[in-house]
Amino acid sequence: MLNQRLKTVSEYILGDTLVDIGSDHAYLPIYAVQENIITNAICGEIARGPYDSSVKNVQENKLSDEIIVRLGDGLSILRSVDDMDTITICGMGGPLIASIIEDGMKFVKDHPRFIIQANTYPYPIRKVMAELNYKITEELQLKDGPHFYDIIVFDYSEDTVDYSEAELRFGPENIKKREPVFIAQLEREKSHIEKILNGINDREKNIDKVERLESNLKYVDEVLENVKDK
Repeated sequence: MLNQRLKTVSEYILGDTLVDIGSDHAYLPIYAVQENIITNAICGEIARGPYDSSVKNVQENKLSDEIIVRLGDGLSILRSVDDMDTITICGMGGPLIASIIEDGMKFVKDHPRFIIQANTYPYPIRKVMAELNYKITEELQLKDGPHFYDIIVFDYSEDTVDYSEAELRFGPENIKKREPVFIAQLEREKSHIEKILNGINDREKNIDKVERLESNLKYVDEVLENVKDK
């Protein structure tokens, strides 16, 4: 059964062909084909164990004609003949996802939609995608237990994409929409930073750390105040 995070990701898939990197047993492609969201998919796995699990799940669901599973590193699994309408990369940390995109964009043809579900720190994803002229067209945060997850949809733009530091940190659509989960995450982050700052006894010896934390707190406070004022 598909979890809520991946079901939410599936709602933003466009086109007939999905490319799912780090496919996690091919759950998302299988669901998307069965629900007639897509007609076919390509799954990529970097490790033999997850690759074998994905192949097995595809075969057990009798979808071998619709879903191809490939063993390889990130976007390097793609071929020049492949169709690719939407690319999903889910369930990883932000820095890893950013590096997968940066290293693998040379294998991507045309300008497919990207849907990213980051477990941590999406800042570098927003930064690298903006540099590639991909604009954020939708984003949201989901809460699962104590954890917050970011889902971000990127579509190619003919115009230069330029985001402020606050938008790269927190997301332009998150700031604009001011959803309760987003506000709760900001307040949680603010409390966490303040707790660390209050625990630093010798600020002069830890001046670099203090300045970094105070800078982060400033951005959080600015966004929170902007949210509350509206």
